[in-house]
Amino acid sequence: MIIVRTPFRLPIAGGGTDLDFYYKKRGGDLISATIDQYVYILISKRPLDKKILIQNTETQFANKLDKVKNKLFREVLNQLGLKKSIQIANISTLPTKTGLGSSSTLTVGLIKGLLKMKNIRINKNKLAKFAYEIERKKLKFDGGWQDQIIASYGGIQRIRINKKGIFKSNSIKIKKSKLLKLQRHFILVYTNEIRDSEKIITEQRKNHQEIIKNYDVIKSKVKIMEKFLVQANIAKIGKVFHDHWLEKKKLTKNMSNNKLNKIYEKMMKSKLFYGGKIVGAGGGGFYLMASKSPTK
Repeated sequence: MIIVRTPFRLPIAGGGTDLDFYYKKRGGDLISATIDQYVYILISKRPLDKKILIQNTETQFANKLDKVKNKLFREVLNQLGLKKSIQIANISTLPTKTGLGSSSTLTVGLIKGLLKMKNIRINKNKLAKFAYEIERKKLKFDGGWQDQIIASYGGIQRIRINKKGIFKSNSIKIKKSKLLKLQRHFILVYTNEIRDSEKIITEQRKNHQEIIKNYDVIKSKVKIMEKFLVQANIAKIGKVFHDHWLEKKKLTKNMSNNKLNKIYEKMMKSKLFYGGKIVGAGGGGFYLMASKSPTK
């Protein structure tokens, strides 16, 4: 049996500039990081029959590949020429549809595991491109480049995307003591709301001419955020998070709602945080908060 563990991610700065309507005009620039929460993929051959067994949110036996209901699993298996005698299960340590890149985390892990089964090696760059091709081009899932890249590379990465869609990912080097400080001051707060990220992104796509300037502002914070991360300057990181969230809420009316606004206002009024922002496309999921006091 092959077991693959792929990390969830946190967008730190510049999120959304990896969407094609933006980077094709301005070029994308963002910082993303993986965390110690994962999607696990378990893969095994079926030596006694030719069936396909998929164990996801639903369990399904299929006699043929085209009968597999889950289109992501079906397309990945199809692209890799695996059409029979296989079983795949996946387990997540966090809920899906919460802004942590679960779909791409699953896709990257699934591709990596199936290639391992076929004794095929793939580098991080090609792995990200393969996952992007399946999600964005074959299946038409709306979104950008960030999730596939950070799930493939891991760590803390500054990702630049030129107008032609060619990306370069560079690891941000942070001293161990500074990294530990960041870990102790970053807190994820679950809003208990899930959302449809594709719907929120599609809304932006319809009005993208009006929101390019908003993303210009969001992208302008990336360079200084990298500096603050290396310094582990929690107060200034929190301020950038806060400014980012105010700008992000201008993108679409579904970015936030009364419940989400009240949660954030309550946290800020507590005087326990320097600032924070919703993780991912918005509309629910987690707030990433910069805490004034370290966690134990």
